[in-house]
Amino acid sequence: MNELSDTLLVQESLNGNKAAFSKLVMKYQTPVFGLAYRMTRSRDDAADLAQDTFIRAYMKLNQYKDDYPLKNWLLSICANLSKNRFRKISRQRGAERDHFDIYQSEIRNENPNRIALEEALAQIPESHRIPLILKHIEGLSYEEISQVLHIGISAAKMRVKRGRDILVDLLNTNRGGTI
Repeated sequence: MNELSDTLLVQESLNGNKAAFSKLVMKYQTPVFGLAYRMTRSRDDAADLAQDTFIRAYMKLNQYKDDYPLKNWLLSICANLSKNRFRKISRQRGAERDHFDIYQSEIRNENPNRIALEEALAQIPESHRIPLILKHIEGLSYEEISQVLHIGISAAKMRVKRGRDILVDLLNTNRGGTI
């Protein structure tokens, strides 16, 4: 039912019905923004990235294949745009540190455990952080992760496991050896 309604909304959007695309944006803005936020660690950057994701999706909507869940397609676009944006920022700034400092100032009033978790997530290499977020925060299956990231299922499993292992090590190190 969910995918059928997505298929109908996509078809209506392709026929020029902007309200249909707005319904898709409303339906998927939370998971797209959530992934964007975890990738950029900035609310403003995440909002820009989410907006760019939906603009890109609208422009490429005719390329969407309905045998692939729309949510996964949107998350794939978001992840790719995020990678491209991060590479561009890294080249411009020469380092991730400036971005991390801005992020730190945004979250300093949050729960200390959440801060520790977010800081540890930020330290995980992107190749393992994205699959970890998709699995444990967005709730995607390994098959869906493999589709979103264009990797094999075994690679998705391996990256999630390694991401978890890195996260546990980082949290253990930051808390003096205990979780």
